Amino acid sequence: MTQQTLSEDELIRIIRRTVKSRGRVRLGIGDDAAVLRDGTVITTDAYAEGVHFDLSYMSLRQVGERCACGAISDVVAMAAEPAAVLVALALPRASSEQLAASSCRSRGEVRSLMLEARSQESGRGRLPAVSREPLALVVRELYRGIESVCAEMGCEVAGGDIIVADQLMLALTVTGKTRTPKLRSGARPGDHLYVTGHLGSAEAGRILLAACANPKSQIPNPKQIPMSQCSKLTRRHLRPVPRLAVMRAIKSRIHGLIDTSDGLATDARHLSEMSGVRIVLDAEALPVLPGVSRFCSERGLDPVGFVLGAGEDYELLFTGGQRFPDTVSGVKVTRIGSIEKGRGVRIRRDGRVLPVTVSGYDHLGVDNGKKSC
Repeated sequence: MTQQTLSEDELIRIIRRTVKSRGRVRLGIGDDAAVLRDGTVITTDAYAEGVHFDLSYMSLRQVGERCACGAISDVVAMAAEPAAVLVALALPRASSEQLAASSCRSRGEVRSLMLEARSQESGRGRLPAVSREPLALVVRELYRGIESVCAEMGCEVAGGDIIVADQLMLALTVTGKTRTPKLRSGARPGDHLYVTGHLGSAEAGRILLAACANPKSQIPNPKQIPMSQCSKLTRRHLRPVPRLAVMRAIKSRIHGLIDTSDGLATDARHLSEMSGVRIVLDAEALPVLPGVSRFCSERGLDPVGFVLGAGEDYELLFTGGQRFPDTVSGVKVTRIGSIEKGRGVRIRRDGRVLPVTVSGYDHLGVDNGKKSC
């Protein structure tokens, strides 16, 4: 007898049917974050080694940075100002030397990519040599990463918890504030659909870094892609800074809002289902960096299919009734589709409008033997 499998969405529906509202929460389960009656926005995200981050090519500081970016992005995706971050940290039972050393197994090519990705950041032109550091310095590296993102976002670490477990894990709770949250349910027929930045960059960067760390990988050698293009992709994977400045500039003019954490197809589907509308994407308009196009070409992938399923870019996907400029607060903004009456997500490509069947990442739909990071 085989065990029945459920998707994340199906489990969330079970949870929603099980818990009861007592009037204290304005908006509960179903959006990027919860909203309390007083306008407080709160979200929590869990990150596990081997699932959300890989110490074979990431430093501990980069783990802290990436986890902070992902958690804070959920608050920004509600059009809220991030305020406080609480960190629950599970340290593995392995010795501190083993933990620290595991984050420094990167080979020369990985180091080159990471150095290039960091070259724009003052004072961070080398990988930390932490292989012999005591546990205190290991923890300090994680928190330095979290703190660097908090400083950029204008929020602060307010507390948390530390335990010992079988693997390195972090759970970040982020609070924020807004009088007028923007929701997944806000899209309206007649709206335009926009996205910030570029799509597919983080996933391409992740795969390139993983290929460097594993010389036996069948993934194309990053040397086949110019370093200038590789560095843009790896930076978006390692430090996907939330688009806070863009949100501040556009929040009064947008209707529906979500961030692209699960992939364009899945996140557009969330907007469609929660708003009760049909979304029509324009394949030719999807913003893709040259490095992603080259990456897909080297792997024999359809770039549109790759972009639809690639997640963790943490870009803003939003709708509005008016046209937005091509650049907002120094960030590229692209109109990638329209909102219509109806249901579902479709894509206009080669003169035809077809249903989108691609899905993004689902924790419960992944083989346990495979890594998602």
